[in-house]
Amino acid sequence: MMFARLIAAALAVVAGPALAAPVATIETEIVRGDFHFEHDTVAPGDKTVLALAMKMAPGWHTYWKNAGDSGQPVEIRWEAPEGVEIGEARWPVPHRQPFAPMMNYGYEDTSTLLMPVSVPKSWPAGDPVTLTADVFWLVCKEVCIPEQGVAELTLPTGPATSKAAETQVFADARATFPVPSPYAAAYAVDDTSLTVRVKGDAFSEGEIEDVYFFPAEWGIIDHAGAQALSVDGDGLSLTIPRSPETDEPPSGAVEGVLKIVERAGNGDATIALKLVAQQGDVASALPPALVGSTDRNGGIGFWVALGLAFLGGVILNLMPCVFPVLALKALGFAQMSDSTFRHRAAHGLAYTAGVVALFGALAALFIGLRSAGAAIGWGFQLQNAYVVAGLAYLLFLIGLNLSGVFEVSSRLAGVGSSKAEQGGHRGAFFTGALTAIVATPCTAPFMGTAMGASLTMPPLQAFAVFLALALGLAAPFLLLSISPAAARLMPRPGVWMDRLKQFLAFPMYATAALLVWVLGTLAGPDAMLAAMIGAVFIGLAAWAWGTAQSSGERGRRLATGTAAVAAAVAIAMVALINPATESTAKTVTGPGEPFSTARLAELRAEGKPVFINMTADWCITCKVNERVALRNDAFEQALEDGGITYLLGDWTARNSEITSLLEGFGRAGVPLYAVYPREGEPMLLPQILTTDMLVDAFGKV
Repeated sequence: MMFARLIAAALAVVAGPALAAPVATIETEIVRGDFHFEHDTVAPGDKTVLALAMKMAPGWHTYWKNAGDSGQPVEIRWEAPEGVEIGEARWPVPHRQPFAPMMNYGYEDTSTLLMPVSVPKSWPAGDPVTLTADVFWLVCKEVCIPEQGVAELTLPTGPATSKAAETQVFADARATFPVPSPYAAAYAVDDTSLTVRVKGDAFSEGEIEDVYFFPAEWGIIDHAGAQALSVDGDGLSLTIPRSPETDEPPSGAVEGVLKIVERAGNGDATIALKLVAQQGDVASALPPALVGSTDRNGGIGFWVALGLAFLGGVILNLMPCVFPVLALKALGFAQMSDSTFRHRAAHGLAYTAGVVALFGALAALFIGLRSAGAAIGWGFQLQNAYVVAGLAYLLFLIGLNLSGVFEVSSRLAGVGSSKAEQGGHRGAFFTGALTAIVATPCTAPFMGTAMGASLTMPPLQAFAVFLALALGLAAPFLLLSISPAAARLMPRPGVWMDRLKQFLAFPMYATAALLVWVLGTLAGPDAMLAAMIGAVFIGLAAWAWGTAQSSGERGRRLATGTAAVAAAVAIAMVALINPATESTAKTVTGPGEPFSTARLAELRAEGKPVFINMTADWCITCKVNERVALRNDAFEQALEDGGITYLLGDWTARNSEITSLLEGFGRAGVPLYAVYPREGEPMLLPQILTTDMLVDAFGKV
């Protein structure tokens, strides 16, 4: 059924809230309006929520914010002290009110508006806040009567915000609001009609009873016109006549409420989605509302993105993800201790060329796949089980080489220069490329904003952002390689270099082991077993190759043949891997639960605060943050104190919902941490976390 993934978010539109004692009331013969605050007291710098619950006499109705062909919505004019802010009202899902030949939108019986109220930090704690509300509304039956009421509201303040006595007013009101849509939406317009397309595989034509789109603004559609529904395997479409009142087609996003009624076993089930449709192709649209109004590229331009990418690349050298290849860099410095300035500079340039070449190849592949419609992000290559297995083998081979099992032949190093220089430069290029590969799962400060911005840029500009990141990653090594001071600090060569080389094999083995573990997440325990058996044959091939390098002609042929057969077996073991195409919900131990857009939409619709953690098993920065900030009593206590639901999203394998959420925040990869308050926009947190940061953010929900 359509609600298989949205059943928790399918909040029925109820008749209205059960009212508790109000703080103020306005009343006429037809309408009674009660005001309620969600908190008994509010601390300076904090906020609460204000409810206006209206009850109409039988047969009478009021209007939604877009009243339709006639009518007028409720309007509130506020008088408030300086610094006190009253935000935009949230409106319940409207009902259709046909009045031939017109169609209006509004409410019968009851309706409740919710508004955030913020108290400035400068407000003296203990002094009450006095608000005056001048409320206007139009109430109709056979005739329409404009009415008005004035109310004075007193909001107590104190040293801390305290929850009001439990009432159903706010819970019932939130149950009448539309759920933020977890689906991407787009629209197309022609001379006569507007077509709204919603992308989702949960819609079934045989189970849908009714679909109606309520536009948030007047003048977009003909409200009384028929809305023609079309459902297929990829989603649904509504074709609606355009408004006869204006010739101007919509130019920006079209917002509104999509109300869907589906046949269910015990009667009809209704869900109302808060929809934001962008003009264009639905394939490139993003799910609305879950990221609030966060700008996808942070409002930065191309040149700012270049600068942030370069700075992020420099900082990337300090991130945990590149620690394994810092060993190879250190060995490269040690090998240059007796080198000339020219040799050192060439070594640094070769390393830089390796970083840039690999990033350039990744950028071309990344941009090409995204242009073809693939839902991928930063670190996408490590979501492929074959790439992970191949990289694990490569790092294992590097470790075996550092341990002295085999040597890279001078014929492989190249000709035309001394063996030491030629092999060193080739090795530096390889080290640079490997550094780029291992660094791609991580997102450094400043880098996330730059890479997110590149998602919305033309291909050439996006490619330039990737290259700026590569130059930033390579810059420290390049500068050290041409620095006379760095050359003077290098120790003299000796036996210690062989010992260092052998010791540095162990970070390679550790990283290879981590990648095999990641492979288990991507493709299961059988894939891990296949990779480990393959690693045994990789070791055999490396040993045989090393033996061939020190054997005579006959022994070399036998050893070379053994190495070739062993390598073929290792490759065959990789071919046995059966990777998953999409990640499943991550099993969560502790205070959290698996992330889904439907679950996030449900929690937001209920006004509950949420903390989301988008992670991946191959993201070492994510793992460090989990150990440092997310697995301790203080973190769990802060979640409990704030009533915060913790949602954990696993991006180890491809997951289109997580990719869309990342893009909505203007980010290209993980980690991503965000806190959703009860009301208002989500707060993005830094990529490097501490428990104090989290406790502070949780205190603001």
